[in-house]
Amino acid sequence: MMDELILKEEDSILKNDGRDSPWKILVVDDEKGVHQVTTLALKNFTFDNRKLKLFHAYSAAQALEYLVEHPNIAIVLLDVVMESEHAGLGLVKKIREDLRNITTRIVLRTGQPGQAPEREVIQNYDINDYKTKTELTANKLFTLMYATLRSYRDIITLEKSRKGLEKLIVASRGISSRGALVEFIRVTVEQLTNLLNIEETTIFSCKVTGYILLDQYLEVYSPDNPLGSSCINVTELPDGKRDIILSAITEQKNIFKKDRFVVYCSNNSQIILFFAQINQVLSGLDIRLLNIFTENLIVTLENIQLNETITESQKEMVYRLGEVVESRSKETGNHVKRMAHYSELLALLVGLDKTEAELIKTASPMHDIGKIAIPDAILTKPGKLTPEEWKIVKTHPKRGYEILEQSSLVVMSISAIIALTHHEKWDGSGYPKGLKGTDIHIYGRITAIADVFDALGSERCYKKAWPLDKILSLFKKETGRHFDPLLTNLFLDNLDKFLVIRDKFID
Repeated sequence: MMDELILKEEDSILKNDGRDSPWKILVVDDEKGVHQVTTLALKNFTFDNRKLKLFHAYSAAQALEYLVEHPNIAIVLLDVVMESEHAGLGLVKKIREDLRNITTRIVLRTGQPGQAPEREVIQNYDINDYKTKTELTANKLFTLMYATLRSYRDIITLEKSRKGLEKLIVASRGISSRGALVEFIRVTVEQLTNLLNIEETTIFSCKVTGYILLDQYLEVYSPDNPLGSSCINVTELPDGKRDIILSAITEQKNIFKKDRFVVYCSNNSQIILFFAQINQVLSGLDIRLLNIFTENLIVTLENIQLNETITESQKEMVYRLGEVVESRSKETGNHVKRMAHYSELLALLVGLDKTEAELIKTASPMHDIGKIAIPDAILTKPGKLTPEEWKIVKTHPKRGYEILEQSSLVVMSISAIIALTHHEKWDGSGYPKGLKGTDIHIYGRITAIADVFDALGSERCYKKAWPLDKILSLFKKETGRHFDPLLTNLFLDNLDKFLVIRDKFID
């Protein structure tokens, strides 16, 4: 019986170039001779230019250990009768049900077909082929291996495609929520590497660099190189990088080479390139996924541009409304600009992130929007207000809040908070609610300092501009009374930065 397994070698066997990892085959049989004959018969076998790596188990229990350790075994050549009459069939159940392995191909080889009738086994067990040992000649074993490996390869390709699409969805979701260009580039650099690592067993070494094209210059971004800190002429790039980047720019599309590629993204105003150096040849699936990913990148880039346009429109609207309010009280529009920049700077100094600081900057010009409800006679009165008039003026924070609070826009919501709280005082003596300490929203505490600093240094219809030393004396005196002590100290310690803003937007 053993001799029948090795009758003849097949004449045409593909040569392996040794580039790819071998197919893993598990031979499970309690007869040592079966292992020897199988090893000899498959000695020079290759499929898709990949050799075989045989593992040998002499019991179902030992086979299970191999399968746990090597979940990517392609084929199990499995005997039925080993340590028990149905040990092989029990292993089939464990592979499919306990290990939940549905990709490994299982070929049942039995020398005692009466112990496991073919029809019954095929119907009741998830195996992929059934052979008696007497019929498995060398030629038929070759045919079996080819057909079964082809099936396994196709299943794995589909599985990689599924995982690749999952990665693509995750990667696209990761970049689609990023509104800022710098963040878009940073996340895309990360996701390009993640996208290629479809299998845990095959990890790409992928070094990605992002570039913004500015005429013939590239503004560089990489994980260790913040955007804007480096700019290079395209012609000064190393040969291997320069040629492929120039090809992408000229052809306006992704370019794929053996060990590198460039992803090309553009909208009406920007061209962004991602250059990647890799340690493996990209498969057809990799290239298809990268091309689909690029389409999503382009959509995101266009959305970023649209979002920036909308954001700039919102900023312009807020500034214009702020200027309208200030003009009614005979104040210069530069007051709202200075105050906006003061607020942003103070927000950054206290540790708020750039996005939140930018929102405060955008929202703060609306701090006095409630003044549109105050009569001109009171608002522009050059002399001292009567108690009744002062009572009316003190309604403007609440009126401003009521105007803004119904908006669904984030910037308007922040504006509403600022409008309501920028006249509250740290010691609780402010208005409209008499809030105290940290009960006052941080936005209001920040804006209060920005507003008072600029107001005291500006000429108004009812007063002259204060000299700087007098303003600073007031802030020191009012620390812990009118103003948040922490914010006041940050303001005083960084006064030179605030004065730069003052001088930039001078009346």
